[in-house]
Amino acid sequence: MAAGIDDCRRKCWDAALHAYGTGYIFQKRTSRLKHKTDLLTWVGFAVPLLVGALVGTFGKGKVWSLVLVIASVIGAAQLALSLWSLVKRWPEELSYSSASATANESLASRFAALGEDPPSLHLLRAQFEKLTVEDTARRERDNEKGVTEKERRMGMRAALRKFRRQCPACQLTPTSMDPSDCGVCGKF
Repeated sequence: MAAGIDDCRRKCWDAALHAYGTGYIFQKRTSRLKHKTDLLTWVGFAVPLLVGALVGTFGKGKVWSLVLVIASVIGAAQLALSLWSLVKRWPEELSYSSASATANESLASRFAALGEDPPSLHLLRAQFEKLTVEDTARRERDNEKGVTEKERRMGMRAALRKFRRQCPACQLTPTSMDPSDCGVCGKF
């Protein structure tokens, strides 16, 4: 039997929930990676500038050797972190996470709009299928990025909170992002 309009609307809302949760995961990754790369960039510029300013101000003062030792240690740590960021591909991951967050939020809002104000059943099915193809392609790319179970639970909680839906496991509707003991929408 063909699915009716209510069934298609439910599928739209479910897809919106999942896309929003995934977008939230990648939004959090973007924030975390941006903070790391900004800090790394800041240290990379601040240490040499600070050393240069101190040399220009104090010349060869008594504390100069101590300043050079401290700057050298910080510089070595910064070089090691820069190498680590290249190995872990922080810039590429930041770019991907930002794009994925945007794409998933767009999918969520388009699925939600379709579920909220559906056109005729025939048009609803056609638009849903089109969005589903885009969503499937996005999910395949996102799944390659190693989303953890902890992140999935966090994304689920965010989506349940956004769409004011009950968790299927604990039967609660989250009102905050504070983790609970639930194995579906908590423990993150």
